[in-house]
Amino acid sequence: MADPTGHILVVGASSGIGRAVAEHFARQGSVVTALARRADRLAELAEAGIATVAADVTDLAAIGGVLQSAVAERGLLTGLVYCAGVQLIKPMRSLGVDEVERVYKTNLVAPTLFAAAFGNARVSTRDAVFCAVSSVAAQRPEPAIVPYAASKAGLDALIRGLARELAPRRAVGVAPGWLDTEMTQAHARLYGDEFKAALEKRSPAGAATVDSVVDAIAFLMSPQARHVTGEILRVDGGATL
Repeated sequence: MADPTGHILVVGASSGIGRAVAEHFARQGSVVTALARRADRLAELAEAGIATVAADVTDLAAIGGVLQSAVAERGLLTGLVYCAGVQLIKPMRSLGVDEVERVYKTNLVAPTLFAAAFGNARVSTRDAVFCAVSSVAAQRPEPAIVPYAASKAGLDALIRGLARELAPRRAVGVAPGWLDTEMTQAHARLYGDEFKAALEKRSPAGAATVDSVVDAIAFLMSPQARHVTGEILRVDGGATL
């Protein structure tokens, strides 16, 4: 069963879920490598004693080398949490080629390549766990976020396929509902107080938070979930029921 205090790589650790995950596992005593594009945010994690790697996940050719370097410095991975993500809110008729390419590269192509490298015995232990952050949008796509939803649906299929191909390593995912993070705060006009109040009202267990998503990730990667693989756990307070 996976060692909860092993070496965990968190991809997309500069803010939101990724940063919270990196901090959580560091507090639990894991050796954590935090990967992100923003060097200023990584400096803050480094001050907390977390090893950092500055890299852009859309530099696809560099992914294998990044993983090998992390393993050479801090040992085989016992877990990888892919939190990097791009949300594009735009009607289909207005989409540009570069925008669509960035969404799919970040949300689907890059995690595919990280997973491919992760499955190598020289990169991870046999009982290691690959976990990716999906979205409820994968199952409930809406206008203006179609590429985002499609990329997350592909990520869900990736997780289920990895569970079979990478065994005995496990592959799992979480599918959060709407969260109050920097990514959604960038669209304050859409997600104001009225939106948040309506979300809280239609969520039987209350609107999900970053902390509740981190708790779900921690469980899925723990020995207590040793027989859970290929599953994407929805964390949305019941808003999509």
